[in-house]
Amino acid sequence: MIIVQLEFDKVNKFTIHENWIQVLCQTILNDNGHDEATITIIFSNDLTLCKLKKEYFGEKVFTDTISFNLEEEGKPIEGEIYISLDRVVENAEIYNNDFFEECKRVIIHSCLHLLGYNDKLPNDKLKMTELEEFYLSQSVTTKQV
Repeated sequence: MIIVQLEFDKVNKFTIHENWIQVLCQTILNDNGHDEATITIIFSNDLTLCKLKKEYFGEKVFTDTISFNLEEEGKPIEGEIYISLDRVVENAEIYNNDFFEECKRVIIHSCLHLLGYNDKLPNDKLKMTELEEFYLSQSVTTKQV
């Protein structure tokens, strides 16, 4: 069973149907051979993610998402995904994208990180972008969020 929990930290809770997030995460994990996982998605802000990025990665930059794998080796995936709503809103504006579509993109990206995908090298980044586009094209429409 794949369990996805949502939390709101230092941001106003907004209306979002959890079902599409559950289906999206489950699809990505199932496609990659995982049928058990516990993922907590924490919607937060720039300040929180900037602090986390500095503390855990030594970088003082704004980022839209940070994923933490918490599971022990050989155990089902357990992870926390932090998402900056400030970045999601700004990125949606920059790329002329709908807020919920941008949320989906960031959640997909984060799930891929939990699965071990990386985006530091150009070829790795290209692979992640291709997978993001694939899952965005497969996901439920924004009318259902």
